Amino acid sequence: MVTRGVERHFWIGPGTEGALTPSLPSSLAFVAALWLGFAPYVLHFSQVRGGLADGIDVLVALVVGALALVRTVVPRDFPVFSVVNAVLGLWLVVAPFVLGYQLARVVVTDLVVGVLLLGLSGLSAVLTYRQRAKARAGERAG
Repeated sequence: MVTRGVERHFWIGPGTEGALTPSLPSSLAFVAALWLGFAPYVLHFSQVRGGLADGIDVLVALVVGALALVRTVVPRDFPVFSVVNAVLGLWLVVAPFVLGYQLARVVVTDLVVGVLLLGLSGLSAVLTYRQRAKARAGERAG
């Protein structure tokens, strides 16, 4: 959240005018995590490596969802959570090849969600670090 005095904003506010805030990509990463958590049951991944794809996707979805939710609510705090989510997105991109998934729908789901998480979480972290640097520069100048 952007805090100015007693005002608290998620995506807009005095400190974010004209700028994209880390909440938006984090909230979209949360939505991607929701899909990742339900995809094994909707698309029936259970035949892939004895349910390994199910377990990995659900576990990654739970971690990413929790961290993305925290980043959505308090976007100026814990940018390392977005870095962790980006790394988990990278894992989703390489997992089908490392673990040898054969089912196309599993590979496609992991690739698409992985790329989305990598991009959205990376963007959220970069935006937070930029805003922090800008705030520090403003404090030094003021």
